[in-house]
Amino acid sequence: MAGRKLTQALENHARLQASPLSEELPPGYKMTELGLLPEEWQVVRLGEALEEVDERVGASTHPMAANLPILSLTKNEGLVLQSERFGKRIATEDVSNYKIVRMGQIVYNPYVIWEGAIHVLWRYEAGLVSPVYPVLAAKEKVADPYFLDLWLRTPPAIAAYNRYSAGAVNRRRSIRKKDFFEIRAPLPPLPEQRAIAHVLRTVQRAKEATERVIAALRELKKSLMRHLFTYGPVPVDQADQVALRETEIGPVPEEWEVVRLGEVASVGPSRIPEPTRDMLPFIPMSLIPEGGREILQYELRVPTEIRSGVAISEGDLLLAKITPCLENGKQGIVKRIPGGWGYATTEVFPIRAKERLEIEFLNYYLLQPSIREALASKMEGTTGRQRLPRAVVVSLLIPLPPLPEQRAIAEILRAVDRKIEAEEARQRALEALFRTLLHDLMTARLRLPPAFIARFAEDAP
Repeated sequence: MAGRKLTQALENHARLQASPLSEELPPGYKMTELGLLPEEWQVVRLGEALEEVDERVGASTHPMAANLPILSLTKNEGLVLQSERFGKRIATEDVSNYKIVRMGQIVYNPYVIWEGAIHVLWRYEAGLVSPVYPVLAAKEKVADPYFLDLWLRTPPAIAAYNRYSAGAVNRRRSIRKKDFFEIRAPLPPLPEQRAIAHVLRTVQRAKEATERVIAALRELKKSLMRHLFTYGPVPVDQADQVALRETEIGPVPEEWEVVRLGEVASVGPSRIPEPTRDMLPFIPMSLIPEGGREILQYELRVPTEIRSGVAISEGDLLLAKITPCLENGKQGIVKRIPGGWGYATTEVFPIRAKERLEIEFLNYYLLQPSIREALASKMEGTTGRQRLPRAVVVSLLIPLPPLPEQRAIAEILRAVDRKIEAEEARQRALEALFRTLLHDLMTARLRLPPAFIARFAEDAP
């Protein structure tokens, strides 16, 4: 019920977004240097809301100061453990001059371009950061650090940073501390700051949870591939009941064959009709996905625009043959191509299965990291333009289970892919929701209900 009331209130307040600024100001709003804002909101310098704190390990009274984890400031993940980013901490590292940052304090790097230059600490109670990073705390009863951290990701904040920063565009830039403190920011009453930060962080947490699910599913897929291509489509707890034999590609079930890919598939251009259509589908490398997904996108070109290209047919597996596309896993099966045929970049091998091979089984087999590495090791040509010879693909040894087992293996892995795709769609939706809410809440185009805001007053239970 509470969630439904909050949603209804958000939708009602969203009508403010349609109010042209040139018309009479809406009741309760004022025009400021940052645009139209509620009358109770202030516009302040960051220096009025933040203050620098400089607590060094060597002078700290914190009983475990020297043993706090060292944190690294990253673009997308915020403040993370340095060991996660660079490896283990060196035991002899002198941290006496490092700064202590506590949960809710803000760290920013004045020496990089704006994206990722500032983050609030929220994952850990405390940690250590490089002495070159200013550590900032929100002034008590004035500002909420999580609100400011989020506002500093909005286009107006980034534009202000760029106005004050020095250095060439798109290269290393820096901003002086006193200039950083001059940036103007909107400041709602403290309870509303907290409420806005809570809503945005809730969406962020949902997105982060979805990212963890995606990562876990990808690891599951890798484990399943190792199992399925060794034991076949049997439950993990029954793997010890499968009779295996040693082959040139490792152990496989006794009834499986090991064949060269060229024995069960054609590698090369399709045989297609004469191009009599006015427009032909063309698949450039940019539309070939990573990870063996279906290729559903194409460009329509007039035949005279296709000066080079390889003929392809519906159901072909396109395998990238140039570096780094091969190493990155660019491949996929052509689906729903108009007319059943078209063209693709010459930097792929079209592979068509014969009667004994299920193309989706081959698609998943070629995605294994060990197979990609083996193929990449046989590329030829100059550095940066190396290509995989066709002869290497044709002679590649692959396992060949009976067709029903090939189809069962492909279906198991396809089910995992469908789950990954669903979670990726949820991730994109949450990212779009976050961006929309960030803009609308920080510009007061969308207002949270007073009853909801009241929950974030200092004396609220």
